[in-house]
Amino acid sequence: MSTTDKQISMRTDEATLRPIPLLKVTGLHKKFCKDLAYNMYYGIKDLVSYFFGLKPDYSSLRNNEFWALHDINFNIYEDDVIILAGINGSGKTTLTRMLAGIYETERGTIEYHKKIKKIISVFAIKSGFNPILTGRENVYLKAAYYGMSRKEIEANMNFIISFSDIGSFLDTPFGKYSSGMKTRLAMSLVLSIKSDILFIDEGFSFSDSKFKAKCFKFLKEEYSKKGRALIIATHRLTEIGDLANRLIVLEKGEIINTTVDVAKGIKDYTTS
Repeated sequence: MSTTDKQISMRTDEATLRPIPLLKVTGLHKKFCKDLAYNMYYGIKDLVSYFFGLKPDYSSLRNNEFWALHDINFNIYEDDVIILAGINGSGKTTLTRMLAGIYETERGTIEYHKKIKKIISVFAIKSGFNPILTGRENVYLKAAYYGMSRKEIEANMNFIISFSDIGSFLDTPFGKYSSGMKTRLAMSLVLSIKSDILFIDEGFSFSDSKFKAKCFKFLKEEYSKKGRALIIATHRLTEIGDLANRLIVLEKGEIINTTVDVAKGIKDYTTS
């Protein structure tokens, strides 16, 4: 696809969606350094610049730097369920982390609608769980990481227990759980949170097809009809295709295609 065709398809797709975005990305760039020694040198140099009230130049690349993201522009609307696709190293995780506020925005803008109260990002679904603590204790621990109060956690506990189908094992040490049980509890906790925007990076790489289908059904009901938005960075396009209403394909840090015809977009991507 040529640059002109890409721009036309992006404008066409954007025009068919809601006019007021929950999140607006304009001219977003992110660069990293491939060499550790240069990375440390640039870091110190930039800190010195900040100390003297000067802003480092993020408009160009220095020696051994590369664009992880380059001139990213798109909007996220209410009821959007978006798949971010692309090979490893294409920029999916970097973009997701920037949208979630984990990486600093150095060049370009990310604007959130004033209605946004809570954003949740999931990158390693089972990370942060302590094998010595029980499942219930881990729920309190991990939920606090997601910004939930004790009152919110207790209000969501019945859903977590029911959705995960953990039952009496909730009070068993987490380290005794099977891999599938750990995944079910971790995902059930995430799904219990009423976030305005949910970012998931490869959260469905587990093999339990029944639980996965249960998650997809829940996400479709919660994020495609209630004024919220879901963004999933994944390689599992055929599994998640029916869940999404938009597909964004990244290559070498740039958006090369964006479409509301998800099925065709996945076919074009997988056969190209």
